[in-house]
Amino acid sequence: MTNSRNERKRLMATMYLKNGEAVRSKEDFSVIGQAIELARIYNDSGIDKLMLWDLSTTKEEHDTTLKTIREINRVLEISSYAFGWTSTIRDIKEYLFSGCRRVILSSSDPDLPNILEECQKRFRSERLSLALEDVDIIFKKRAEIAELYHDIYVFKKEILESLVNMTDIPFYAMIESMDIEEYAEILRIPSCVGIGGPLLNARATDIMTLKHQLFERGLLVLLNDSTMSWSQFRCNSEGLISVIAQDYVTKEVLTFGVMNEEAFYATMEKGKMHYYNRQTGEVYMHGASTEQYQYVKSISLDCHKQALLAKVSQIGLACHTGNYSCFFTEIVKKDYAEKNTVRLLENIYNIITNRKKHPREGSYTNFLLDNGVNEMIRKIQSETLEISLSAKDANTEGLRTQLSDLLYYLMVLMSNYDITWDDITNELSQRK
Repeated sequence: MTNSRNERKRLMATMYLKNGEAVRSKEDFSVIGQAIELARIYNDSGIDKLMLWDLSTTKEEHDTTLKTIREINRVLEISSYAFGWTSTIRDIKEYLFSGCRRVILSSSDPDLPNILEECQKRFRSERLSLALEDVDIIFKKRAEIAELYHDIYVFKKEILESLVNMTDIPFYAMIESMDIEEYAEILRIPSCVGIGGPLLNARATDIMTLKHQLFERGLLVLLNDSTMSWSQFRCNSEGLISVIAQDYVTKEVLTFGVMNEEAFYATMEKGKMHYYNRQTGEVYMHGASTEQYQYVKSISLDCHKQALLAKVSQIGLACHTGNYSCFFTEIVKKDYAEKNTVRLLENIYNIITNRKKHPREGSYTNFLLDNGVNEMIRKIQSETLEISLSAKDANTEGLRTQLSDLLYYLMVLMSNYDITWDDITNELSQRK
């Protein structure tokens, strides 16, 4: 099958949010766990997209849920789509500013006609989707829908046939089923780009196994496709290859182990690290007994084809001793200045937030925080002017110093409004 990655069907999970907490369904408000941790699981397990269904009935609930959505989007790498509280342009903007890739508007919302014209002026089509309740609106506003919305979400299976006969606008089917055959049947519709339902929401569902089952039914889905086969590796005399697992965010080395062919292909299929135990002669999934899995982000082969480097998302602790990494016994250490850009900026930001929580006498950061936003703005404006003058004069030394000062003042301002570097990188990653 030679279809491109973009033509593959997407699996979407739905997280129902009530007063900032993850609940069982839109009818059952029983809390099912920490929303942030649930988002991490969806992100790592193979789910392609996440719908965040805001079940708020009051402005106070909605504000609380927005904070949770912001926190969720800080940990997500897959795209999130907001649905539920969209009666005004400001509501849409708040979801987008909270890190959501797209906002889903409901065709049955009585407030929708009041904001459509403004939506056309303010938002690109890739920012909006339409939740379809019936097909009448397709009859009346087919061209407008095609222009304004990126895709359609269908929550009623009974209208699918009519929709497909009327338009080829791409759609997601959101069904109430646990039957994989029903999912496969709908995904075979050419204009169906993805699907959601309780089977995908359930934590007990092994998403990567489900994807392989769909693939076996002739459906193109996003899998962990290896560009090399096991036979191309230079294994040792026991038929094993060494494997290093590394935290894909911090770059910290977590574990060292070996794989045989079975462990390698199990890792590919499940999306979780599997290793070979020399003592027992068995293949095992890392963290299987404690649910402290290592979710695969990428695997690279060294130049001699004798070792693998797996970048993983580590759930919980990697080491059986209770340490995050197995490499916790330090035997040599030399002092050095941190030069890693990401870590340096995060370290400075963390110092600023620490000063905010625990003020220190004589701290310049506390002086800025105590004097409020106006003082921060004054400093930012002053540094911006100096940067402009240095740039005009080609004063690179001055620019280096002034840009550093500006970054510091911006981080103080960020801390004042609880905006993190993750928020900034999340926003930048969504820009094309």
